[in-house]
Amino acid sequence: MASNNEEAKILLIDDSVQNLRLLGNMLREKNYQIALAQNGKQGLHLAGKILPDLILLDIMMPEVDGYEVCKRLKADEHTHHIPVIFLTAKTSNDDIVSGFQTGGVDYITKPFNKEELFMRIKTHLELKRAHDKISQQAERLRELNATKDKMFSVISHDLRAPLGGIKSMLDLMYEDQKDNRQISAKSLDSLKNAADQTYNLLENLLYWSRSQRGKLVNNPEPINIYDLVIENIELLKTMSDNKQIEIKNQIGENTEARADRNMIKTVLRNLIINAIKFTHEKGQITLSSNEKEDMVEISVADTGVGIQKQNLEKILNNKEYYTTFGTRREKGSGLGLNLCVDFIRRNNGELYIDSEYGKGSTFTFSLPVKQAHPDQ
Repeated sequence: MASNNEEAKILLIDDSVQNLRLLGNMLREKNYQIALAQNGKQGLHLAGKILPDLILLDIMMPEVDGYEVCKRLKADEHTHHIPVIFLTAKTSNDDIVSGFQTGGVDYITKPFNKEELFMRIKTHLELKRAHDKISQQAERLRELNATKDKMFSVISHDLRAPLGGIKSMLDLMYEDQKDNRQISAKSLDSLKNAADQTYNLLENLLYWSRSQRGKLVNNPEPINIYDLVIENIELLKTMSDNKQIEIKNQIGENTEARADRNMIKTVLRNLIINAIKFTHEKGQITLSSNEKEDMVEISVADTGVGIQKQNLEKILNNKEYYTTFGTRREKGSGLGLNLCVDFIRRNNGELYIDSEYGKGSTFTFSLPVKQAHPDQ
């Protein structure tokens, strides 16, 4: 989309070389980019190729006249949005009406006033920019609504399983209590696991919602990565113990980064949960760190099922919510990894995935170890 004369492209279509030269020179003086076509066929070809911001079109041309050129432009999905101004010697009311009926936005008769022509060109370029902006906003709104509808559908579906599990376990515990039977540790573990799943899902949904509405505030500060990892390992201990998965913390106690504490805590929690989900029983998860100049890299490696190559791009696409079942048929919304990508980028880092199908995956993200410059 053009923002000034130097960026605006105008296509001139006229069978008169003299008219093309005259108009071309006038518009170049105003710093417009100019393309020239000497007949209707050439004009249609150029319009589809360069997609100009505006077309000045003569009517009386051999073979394909201006009316037909305009009709074809408006019938083509790639060029229908380009405003067409008829610039012609035909002055009758019927000619003017025909110009508007074929899709023209304006009609200027020859001989024309130079300043009037410039003002009309400027007006229609501004209208096109406004229209393009509205169209982009409408498309963005459609995407957000579609994403919202999809996510609410996924979240509602995924919440049913852990909440159903909680209800079932509470029903059993209630019956045991009525019969004076001791509540088993296994029942309590299952109940806590279901509650943890529900809490994690709701927390992710809350963060996602705030992010989509632009309400998420990034507060970068020095954070100790080792402490955050320990905190998350303890938080997810029931989940990892349930599958007898060993989690090794090889991150140095003094490993620091400058980032938003809550965001990075959420990133680590989601990556560890994801690793637990896709690692078989008695598997292993290893967290490690590596400093490179002014960045620190944090890796979460598992000995799980790995990821097929065709699915790697889907995982990193923030417009998709790719998910699949874990090794115990655990479900997920795909929201967690989407948040990870978003949160890491908000903190001037990137997320990378190295995976071999059938052997495991390593999720690595980078963070700055000192404050980014204001212009970054």
